[in-house]
Amino acid sequence: MKIGLISSHSLPGIRQNKETITIDTPYGNVVAECSSFKNHTIFFINRHGEYARVPPHKINYRGNMAAFASCHVDGILALGTVGSLKKSIKPGDVVIPHDFIDVTKSRSYTFFDDQRIHVDMTSPYCPTLRTALIAATKTVSSTLLHTKGVYLATEGPRLETAAEIKFFSTAADIVGMTGIPEVVLAREKGLCYASLCLVGNMAAGLQQELPADEISLIYKQKESLLSKIIQETIMLFPEKKQCTCAKDLTKATL
Repeated sequence: MKIGLISSHSLPGIRQNKETITIDTPYGNVVAECSSFKNHTIFFINRHGEYARVPPHKINYRGNMAAFASCHVDGILALGTVGSLKKSIKPGDVVIPHDFIDVTKSRSYTFFDDQRIHVDMTSPYCPTLRTALIAATKTVSSTLLHTKGVYLATEGPRLETAAEIKFFSTAADIVGMTGIPEVVLAREKGLCYASLCLVGNMAAGLQQELPADEISLIYKQKESLLSKIIQETIMLFPEKKQCTCAKDLTKATL
């Protein structure tokens, strides 16, 4: 099978015999790594660009998802770090979101700027891949797992204010900057997409300050574990998915 991986970080142990390729898309060239894992072909994209320097609000989201589509991947596993909006969700925990709220402002959100196509986002994350991620996490880890969560996407690159977090926490569980419009664009391309979120800190107002290196430290501590979760998820990747992510868009067209 062909599996897409997108992350801001390296994933040791997965990308074997890797080859760097450049994928031409209508939104510019995207650099990816093509590698093998067991009997699968893995296409890895660093969402922040080849050198991981592009800030969240400037990421080439359409290019990244178009690149995966052109590689004909069977699904996309996304890895990201998030802040917690709830005291019950602690740094080091893992959350597999089931829904999202979008408060970003200035991104390229769709492939359909010239058509009236309205994709159904009732279940934005592929339920089949979510099930695989949940099973994999339970298999390889004793880390506290939250099998559901509402992901709130903010624009960045600044972090949120304490007042914003207090407001957002009434409806969401975790906050990040890169999950949207990734999941939306994946759905528009008919690609299965699920996200594995590592909690890097408590959001503003829930801890005294928010140093960026704290997120990096938590990730380094959990990097090996996250890699094992992704590896196990790949092994559980279903050949026949019981989902409607790839359904015909004619019913979404006006």
